Amino acid sequence: MEQSLDISRGRVGTFLSTWRSLSFAEKTVSVLIVLLPVWWFIGLDYIYLPLLLGVAGCELWRYGRIRLGPPRPEILAFLAFAAYVVINANVQGDKITGHSILSPLLQWGGGALLLWYIQSNGIRVRLKVVLWAMAILISEMLLVWAFGQFVLGEETVPIVRSLTGYLLDKGERYVEGAGSSNYLRLLDSANGSNFLGRGRFTAFIGHPEFAGQALACVCLLALSGGGSWLLLLGSSSLFLLLLTGTRSALVGLVVVVAIRYFFSVSKLGGLATLWGLVAIISFSVLSIPPITETIVDSFSGTVQSTGNFRRRSTEVRQLIYQRTIERLGESPLFGHGVPGRTVLPGYAPAQIGSHSFILGSLFYCSGIVGTILFVAFWTLFTGWLWQTRFDRPDCAVLSILMFTGMSTVVAFEISRMSIILLFVMISAARDMSTQDRI
Repeated sequence: MEQSLDISRGRVGTFLSTWRSLSFAEKTVSVLIVLLPVWWFIGLDYIYLPLLLGVAGCELWRYGRIRLGPPRPEILAFLAFAAYVVINANVQGDKITGHSILSPLLQWGGGALLLWYIQSNGIRVRLKVVLWAMAILISEMLLVWAFGQFVLGEETVPIVRSLTGYLLDKGERYVEGAGSSNYLRLLDSANGSNFLGRGRFTAFIGHPEFAGQALACVCLLALSGGGSWLLLLGSSSLFLLLLTGTRSALVGLVVVVAIRYFFSVSKLGGLATLWGLVAIISFSVLSIPPITETIVDSFSGTVQSTGNFRRRSTEVRQLIYQRTIERLGESPLFGHGVPGRTVLPGYAPAQIGSHSFILGSLFYCSGIVGTILFVAFWTLFTGWLWQTRFDRPDCAVLSILMFTGMSTVVAFEISRMSIILLFVMISAARDMSTQDRI
């Protein structure tokens, strides 16, 4: 008994010693990652509000001011895009509400302010710290999924309101289009099945599509680290990705891993760049559901079985894209501000101008002006990330490549913004040579 207590005390002492050795930034990032289930319970769409208030309060408490340097060009473009989206959506929308102002303001404006703060203070966290935090988070996801799938049962997993949904007085019964951040959905059986034929897992993100892209990034993160245990982390993340049933994330992951492998085994920069461009174009085409399913059908020879995989989703997407393209010419300069009516009566999420960031959020909702502003930000940001890539893990650049391709069929929401901010902070160095200044 005494020996067991000594071992327990030793482990606790080791943990406390390791925790004390972390920088303030590393402690903050680790807590934010590990406590994702808590942020999910609160409501992810509004999580930047307490985060921004926390950063501001911490800065004022520690330094008496909020330390922000002169904004770089990509920050100016990002802030301009954020202001444009908020104004355009509320001017052209049916009515101005707190949600119509706060939601885009937090996602785009909050993301821009956090990126500005990170750049201004040179905030970096070590890769190994993020990997350990992700390992804990993935363990949490596996345990919760197993509990919901095998203990409660897929059909009896309840859908309850998040704290945000409760405070906003949302209905107790979940309906499609009521906002994934307002409800706690663990398994989504209403929108098809995953690759294993079960309900799609949301992984504390709120929606299977967004959960899939987040888990694909964890796989890239595991590839960037060193150590045999990372194989377990990557395999677990891939398994969870399959549970989300997200085709675009799976295709995107395969493509960027192929690019990573090609660059690592080839020293011919020109040839590697050429193949990288081919891969980007191929992914942009293959990520379109009808083309993906046609190839799968031809390859497997079982047209009927594979063609039925989320067929309803494919047909609805086709109709959404068709109607969106038809209406692009009605307001090309400033766009329509907000998504249009649903193309499938009784199913609110199937709105014109949805299910694609490039076609819907940019061309349809933001028009030429908004598209130019975002492209300016994305180009400048990617250029800065490439110039500073030498002390970063390769997942930082690969995630940008994957997100760019996935934007053809997936919206750009707060979980993607959060992943970008996280990867910007990660340092490949084993030890921090300079004290972080968060």
